[in-house]
Amino acid sequence: MKNKKINTIIYIVAFVFVFVMFIATFYAYYKKNIKKDSTPKEINNFNMLVMFDSSNVIDFKNPKKGYKSTKSFTVENFSKDTIGKYSISFDIVTPLTNMVDEGFVYNLEGESESKDITNKVISVQSTPVPVLSKNIGNGVITPKNTHSYKLTISLNNNKYIKNSMFNALVKVKIEN
Repeated sequence: MKNKKINTIIYIVAFVFVFVMFIATFYAYYKKNIKKDSTPKEINNFNMLVMFDSSNVIDFKNPKKGYKSTKSFTVENFSKDTIGKYSISFDIVTPLTNMVDEGFVYNLEGESESKDITNKVISVQSTPVPVLSKNIGNGVITPKNTHSYKLTISLNNNKYIKNSMFNALVKVKIEN
């Protein structure tokens, strides 16, 4: 009778220990992959995750010559065997100008953790910001890989931008 009570207690303690270890393992996994101050967005059925440094919105308040805004974001593929495809585009909510201005430009610099030739990161240099929503490029990401991006929008001169055109709103969209 005494042995039965001891065995029962041992089984209960072992079960609680295994349960706590299970919870701790999942917590550690998600804590590592979902960074603080990021905005996760699911694209492509739970296998890919997009994280912006604060948000995907670039808000221009009183832009003047020399203005610069930078956004950083990552695209991660958590799949073990599926290659992911995605596109990066501008969603122009409120245009800054009515026509494309050669002085209002963006740069998009991308890099991959993996040097696998199947990976395709998007890089664009000194291209005028579009007036309408536009696809910037398409990327391909291999399993268990991360692509890091830095988007910089700058106003080098103000040929077409008038004082009355304030508060432009541009969103960066990433879709599959």
